[in-house]
Amino acid sequence: MAYYAIKGGEEAIKNSLDFYSDITSHAQKIDDKSIIEGLTYSIDRVISEGSLYSKKLAAQAIKRSAGDLLNASFFLRAHRSSCQRIGICKTIDINDMRLTRRISSAFKDIEGGQLLGPSNDYEIKLLIDLKNEEVEIEEYSNKDNIIKSALTPLREDNLIKTLPKEEEPWDITRSYPTEPYPRSAVLQVMARAETGSLLCVGYTTMRGYGDIHPTIGDLRIGELDVEFTHPFTKNEVKVGTIEATAVECVGTFNQDEDGDTKLTTGFGFCFGKNETKAISMSMIDLSLYNTHYSVGGEHVIAADFDMIMHHLDGIESYGMTNHFKLPHYVTFQTDYQIFKSAQKYTEEKKENEKGVEK
Repeated sequence: MAYYAIKGGEEAIKNSLDFYSDITSHAQKIDDKSIIEGLTYSIDRVISEGSLYSKKLAAQAIKRSAGDLLNASFFLRAHRSSCQRIGICKTIDINDMRLTRRISSAFKDIEGGQLLGPSNDYEIKLLIDLKNEEVEIEEYSNKDNIIKSALTPLREDNLIKTLPKEEEPWDITRSYPTEPYPRSAVLQVMARAETGSLLCVGYTTMRGYGDIHPTIGDLRIGELDVEFTHPFTKNEVKVGTIEATAVECVGTFNQDEDGDTKLTTGFGFCFGKNETKAISMSMIDLSLYNTHYSVGGEHVIAADFDMIMHHLDGIESYGMTNHFKLPHYVTFQTDYQIFKSAQKYTEEKKENEKGVEK
């Protein structure tokens, strides 16, 4: 049997794209508003992994990919690469967040109380309606609710370990760092990472590849103002508002640089409503920067900087994995010829050995 490469053509590729457009045509008929308001968590995942805060463009990407969220994030990230950058916004403080949800599993009684906000964590996960009652529309939370982190009192009492601050945050979209990795770069990588990848690595710390069983000190979802220095007037102006999720988890105690014993914390932050991603991120951050969790190092996946920096980006891993669908004719032919040569060599060696035995 002969194996050989055959030539395709532009017409075949065009027909494939037309076929794809045909089977996804119903998705294109859904208006952007319905997706933004109806599939809000899908939108939030795409803007986080696509690293571009635009719910309208995320809706278009979801339609373009017919609901394949990783593919939609790919579309959004690709679009982002074509956008012009005009500057850098002012540093955002999560304590200024206008809260819609804010809980703490570390403290029962916290300033402002436990704000459950929008969540189905407290629902029995069945697809049948157990309530069988009409829901009245009402105002659930105060959009002007601004409350500091539940860990603020501990910080004020100097009980929480702090890490050295960087003079300027690293920008991984302009220059990817080499070791030692700045923490700002590590956090950026995780903020853009694929949710499932973060969850997997974070979960390893509870399954024998680490020693983390953190407590959520402060989990918050809400809106944050984005402020910018106007390039002409030099005045500080508000250019928009983003919705985000931020988590601070608390681990065990550790020694800081001065040798003092302090509580350790991890931080997670991402666009939109995505608690699972932010919690996983905070766990990995806790594991990376506290020696207690990385004892024995090589087996602690979540404490391995190279693992985190090079294996969590969904767009990169998606592209690398799916590129194997593209033609690899020359590569396979080379491997196949090597295989045939090895097979021939093995058969000849066996024949020679039989001849010697006789």
